Amino acid sequence: MQWLLHLYRWLIARKAGYRLNLHLYKLSLRGIGVLNSEGSWATGETAFFEWLKDNQLSPQVIIDAGANTGHISLELLEIFPTAQIWAFEPHPKTFEQLKKNVQSHKNIHAIQAGLGDKTQTTTLWDFAKSAPLKSTQPTSTLSSLHKPIITQHYGQPAQGYQVNITTLDKVAQQHQLTQIDLLKIDTEGHELSVLKGANQLLKNGKIKVIQFEFNELHAYSKVFMKDFVELLNDFDFYRLLPDGPVALGPYRPITHEIFGFQNIVAIKRNK
Repeated sequence: MQWLLHLYRWLIARKAGYRLNLHLYKLSLRGIGVLNSEGSWATGETAFFEWLKDNQLSPQVIIDAGANTGHISLELLEIFPTAQIWAFEPHPKTFEQLKKNVQSHKNIHAIQAGLGDKTQTTTLWDFAKSAPLKSTQPTSTLSSLHKPIITQHYGQPAQGYQVNITTLDKVAQQHQLTQIDLLKIDTEGHELSVLKGANQLLKNGKIKVIQFEFNELHAYSKVFMKDFVELLNDFDFYRLLPDGPVALGPYRPITHEIFGFQNIVAIKRNK
């Protein structure tokens, strides 16, 4: 076996083939559910929602953290028409569009706030109006509580908005939510803080399924997949592919710490 690896390295691991190998590496990432960001079909979200229904896990209480204009909340309601959905969006301008998009759906409750690990007023950073890429991001799709994500990762001038942040534990108390069947988090590098704000809910086993993004933005917020695995130590982890979830298995940095766009699902183990 060792001689085969030696031969492979001698033939393939050459400076002349680096660009080709890099291209093949990126293609392989797509094959394991990373970098597939071209719509909810490519991300695996649509297949995952159907998978939940097929496995008798149809959620009735859903939290959509980072709801943007509500497209995922609306898709979830179409698949789970009896569900109650709380859609959180802190960006003031995007929230107005969210409210307008869901106003005819009494099952979707739009809330102008972000979720985090503490209640506070803070700054949400978005592309400035003068940003060259602002025309491609008319809503808060890429806005983040971490300014370097806008200025360094995207290389765009930033504009700040004062927003309110609350915790999921407090939301559960306010709205008398005794259980959350599906917690969906898309908060541009802030996902771990959202979960830390659900400390009591997690401790009491009140959150059943969690879907969150893990990507290059977590390098800026200094968060690892290991942090999620340790916090959610009684959950099983999956990565979404276009046709549904695949189990990640025991934590290993080489399989888990991939800083590229991906959707991760954590499902509470039955005790």
